[in-house]
Amino acid sequence: MSLSSRMPHRRWAVAALLILALVSWLGVTHDVAMATLDDALSTAFKSFALAKALNAAISVMQSITADAMVFQVQFGQALDPANDLVERFSWIMFASTASLAMQKVLIQMAGHAVIKAIFSLSCLLLAVSLVWGRGVWLEWARRAFLLMAFLRFAVLIAALASTWMGDALIGDQREGLYTALDQDRAVFQDVAETQAGIREEDDGVWQQLKDKWESAVGHPVRDLLTRLDSMTENVVALSAVFIVQTILFPLGFLYLSWRLLGTLTAPLAGRYPVPRGA
Repeated sequence: MSLSSRMPHRRWAVAALLILALVSWLGVTHDVAMATLDDALSTAFKSFALAKALNAAISVMQSITADAMVFQVQFGQALDPANDLVERFSWIMFASTASLAMQKVLIQMAGHAVIKAIFSLSCLLLAVSLVWGRGVWLEWARRAFLLMAFLRFAVLIAALASTWMGDALIGDQREGLYTALDQDRAVFQDVAETQAGIREEDDGVWQQLKDKWESAVGHPVRDLLTRLDSMTENVVALSAVFIVQTILFPLGFLYLSWRLLGTLTAPLAGRYPVPRGA
């Protein structure tokens, strides 16, 4: 391909770089990303608070003084792994919250005037190299642009894409699991409050609890064990949802952003070389 035939393509590339340098100073995408992450953080904080409330309610139920009833021992044994699972769930929710908060910090750093200025400079440097540069300078300009474009936009795009995709694909599932766990929390909290209210009375605590719940739930031990099993499944499922949305999705989109930038800019040095005599 002759030098004259390359000129229109080169002009388009230079124009795109100049537009990108100007677009990087706009705050619209930054504001949208921050608002999206604020909503995601609110959801994560809400789930973290739910995990702590579940943990507190189950811990109170574990504090019952054991008696000789087989069913009470059975229920007490079921509470230990359930409480451990809820404790781990709270750790996962803390990690998800920290991941979202870290994304906010990185987006704020990427939107700093210094990063914007350096990115705009890298765009101008690559544009100048396309017009007047040599192969080695064009390659260095391409690498500088690749790095700065990743720093300026990659975390922002990854945060937006992972949040939007998570809401679209698993948002309904997440809300359904949260609602189910909140219902479990209400039941367990009611049981815990009942225990606290009758702890000082003469009759056995577990027997009074059975009497109180028998009319409402039929067989109290069996129904509470069933609810514990259901809660365990919901906790595992909700943990997976938050791990995917707040950790795996952002990391995946960051990787794809880096590969895409490299793929888009790799041909520049070979496609637009300028002969020494040009």
